[in-house]
Amino acid sequence: MLLSKKLEVLIKRNGYKKTGFADEAGITYRALANYLNGSRRPRGAILQKMAQLLHTSVEELSDGADIVLSSDEKLYFEGASDRKLLEQADEALQTLDDIFSSDMDEKDKTAFFNCIAEKYFASKAKS
Repeated sequence: MLLSKKLEVLIKRNGYKKTGFADEAGITYRALANYLNGSRRPRGAILQKMAQLLHTSVEELSDGADIVLSSDEKLYFEGASDRKLLEQADEALQTLDDIFSSDMDEKDKTAFFNCIAEKYFASKAKS
């Protein structure tokens, strides 16, 4: 996986907005955009700071190393649908995570999950 892709994944994984990450790293948003689109590569001190902020190492950010994507990240970063739809799905998954991590009664969680499954299969049957 390329550095540009890893930066994008790790910035999101660590809960940063791109502008906030650029500020924390001590770079301009434009510089970060150049790193993310692959037109530039960060130099040593900046790369080290980025690795620190992203809780990884410079070696793991290198182009040859891979990072394992969660199923949420695979959908968000590798999905084939329109970007807006993928962002909506990501927001829904975050909401679902909050619900399933809550102190909601376990039977209610199961019923809620069944509702989601029913809606999925009903929409699949329509198409």
